[in-house]
Amino acid sequence: MDIKNTLLEINHELQSTSSTSKLDSELLLMTALGVSRPYLYTHGEKILSVSEKKVLNDLCKRRINLEPMAYITGIKEFWSREFNVSPATLIPRPESEMLVEEVLNLYALDETISILEMGTGSGAIAISLALERPKTIITATDISSKVLDLAKKNANKFNAHNIIFQKSDWFRELKNQEFDLIVCNPPYIESHDDCLLDLKFEPISALVSGKDGLDAIRHIANNAKQFLKINGTILIEHGKDQEKAVNQIFISNQWERIKCLPDLRGFPRITMAK
Repeated sequence: MDIKNTLLEINHELQSTSSTSKLDSELLLMTALGVSRPYLYTHGEKILSVSEKKVLNDLCKRRINLEPMAYITGIKEFWSREFNVSPATLIPRPESEMLVEEVLNLYALDETISILEMGTGSGAIAISLALERPKTIITATDISSKVLDLAKKNANKFNAHNIIFQKSDWFRELKNQEFDLIVCNPPYIESHDDCLLDLKFEPISALVSGKDGLDAIRHIANNAKQFLKINGTILIEHGKDQEKAVNQIFISNQWERIKCLPDLRGFPRITMAK
């Protein structure tokens, strides 16, 4: 079968399981053939080889099984760049771009500051900040060596050289270090939340944080001040229904100038504190 008809067939197969079946069919075929989207439409009469069909069928089965496209293709766009991702990392969300935006709003282009990003995952946030603020030194941590290897790969891919990657379980390995800013998108989903059924392919440790989803945020709020310079700032992402609970956590830990920032849909998304 040629490319043109293969696209039509995949699109039809995916319509019952995907709301983006046309886009998915293009991406799956691009991945199987190792070609660009324009190639698909300028070489519509090309016949797929037996090996190409096998690769494509395997990819389609994964998508029909509801595996996220980011894991199938190994790529996810964030801050207008394509980052490598794997099932070991959380898939970067558009909401988390707000963390990058708020940091850029806080500091001028020529300011030399130090930033700690905890739980860096694919490195999307740290790398985006490093490229936008080349005079900034960023320490990006994660508990997993495997995850850090992927983040380093992404940093090399984009020539982001002002990042120090460090293995650490939150603050545990950060001895005697102080930063101007701490940024974090921690796990914040409740352990029994039904939404986890739709997130079964992503690492549970990057999603869930205790019965109410707030264990990681409690730990961070309780320990972060000793790693911040005087007048230092923390930015932390959380669920849209957690504004009041997160605010209370920071109040109880004697943080000041606490405020919650809404995302583009108007949902409470990031809490900032001094």
